Amino acid sequence: MRAATLAMIGLLAAGGCAGGMSKDECLYADWRAIGYEDGARGAPASAVSSRRQACAKKAGVTANMDEYLVGRDAGLREYCQPAKGFSVGAGGGRYHGVCNGPEEGAFVAAYQSGNQLYVLERAVSSAANRLAYAEKHLAELRHDIDHAELALVSPKTPHVERVDILVELKNLRDEHERVAASLGGLAADQERAEDDLAAYRDYLAVEGPYPGAVPVTSVRY
Repeated sequence: MRAATLAMIGLLAAGGCAGGMSKDECLYADWRAIGYEDGARGAPASAVSSRRQACAKKAGVTANMDEYLVGRDAGLREYCQPAKGFSVGAGGGRYHGVCNGPEEGAFVAAYQSGNQLYVLERAVSSAANRLAYAEKHLAELRHDIDHAELALVSPKTPHVERVDILVELKNLRDEHERVAASLGGLAADQERAEDDLAAYRDYLAVEGPYPGAVPVTSVRY
């Protein structure tokens, strides 16, 4: 692939994809390379629309759709592979239904396998975050309770403020008790999520990350 083509793909990946193309990009566009880049990243067919509009408006350039579609088809042949499907799913990426024919079934199956791994990993992360937040909140409540108790017995605290402090202490202790009681359930949720993830990883290690793949025993996705 020519250096100019590689440079064009780099420019598109950096900013042209979402916001259209600059005038110079339109004037010197390699539409086959653009199509290839779109196909290789699994972009929907509508991805070219903003570029066509931008080039018509900024440079009076009409996109060469024949070249674009040739490049896109080549990119899709690279994208629509089970290994790519698993990778996209495991990374939490979206599938835009761009694969067609016999290869789509294998791609989708691999994508779903990877996406299940992603979901389970997110569940572990979410459960761990909830537990960590509760533990942090509990420590903050303990600090506030200690501070309020000191203020309550301090001779410098006006009598009129002691009633408010007592009310605050009751609320803090009630909240502390509620949060403390939730820790066991949150820890159990995290353990359950970790067990589910470990079981699925074991499954992938035995059966392979997608149909037809060699089982992987040493790689954490």
